[in-house]
Amino acid sequence: MGDEIKRRGSELLTYSEAKARKMDVPEPDPVSCEWCGSPLEPIGMTGFRGAFHWIGAEPCGCEGAAREREEQRRREELEEKSRLREAFVRCGVKRRFLDATVCHAGLSAYLDGFSDSPGVGLYICGPSRAGKTYAASAIAMAFCASGYRTIMTTSLSMLDAVKASFDGDAKHGIARFASCDVLIIDDIGKENANSWVMTTLFQIVNERYEAMRPTIVTSQYLPDELMRRMSRNGEKESAIAITERLKETCRLVRLPRRTNVNLMEDVLRDA
Repeated sequence: MGDEIKRRGSELLTYSEAKARKMDVPEPDPVSCEWCGSPLEPIGMTGFRGAFHWIGAEPCGCEGAAREREEQRRREELEEKSRLREAFVRCGVKRRFLDATVCHAGLSAYLDGFSDSPGVGLYICGPSRAGKTYAASAIAMAFCASGYRTIMTTSLSMLDAVKASFDGDAKHGIARFASCDVLIIDDIGKENANSWVMTTLFQIVNERYEAMRPTIVTSQYLPDELMRRMSRNGEKESAIAITERLKETCRLVRLPRRTNVNLMEDVLRDA
């Protein structure tokens, strides 16, 4: 008997369906369409202790009711889009890039095969104005929308956040970036390559490497060029360790420089 109540509790029934099953249900109040006035068939369900309750009515097929349903669907789509966009901002995507889309074959292939390649990240490389941040933002939103705990940050902002955590729990500052599902570090190679910076970067990259959590980076520098740049203040050991871990776990995607991205280009060309 309990199983039957539980089954019926998740099942919606019209008045005619309930009667066809010879169920003892209360007589429903008449319901009519607010648009055309046609009578509607009540819908109910069995709830607590087997009591049956009327909770609504079948939708009307008239033009007014159909238009209202379409407007409601659009409102819900806009609300969901707004909710998602705010979630993208919280994970670190800048508002300028909230309409970014995955438009590179290498990035699409990476997302399609992500579940089959645990711990594998991306190394997105290209010159200035190649669209690296745009591409990384599209990837970040794809992960965020799929429910992954995603953080997108520049290397400079990440290091500033870790340093700020020294006023509280420094380990928590590092753990925030080391423990998220997907970490996207934009513009790596711009940071000051002193001892603290290199040690902190290594700790984050290494913890993610050991835990097989994917790290995605963008850079103007190819991995070996990045290693030399990170070594410029004598931190060669850490620079090698960081870049070797990225080379081992990241697929390389190279983006060419885009043209016509400068609002002044056409003006200067015509001058």
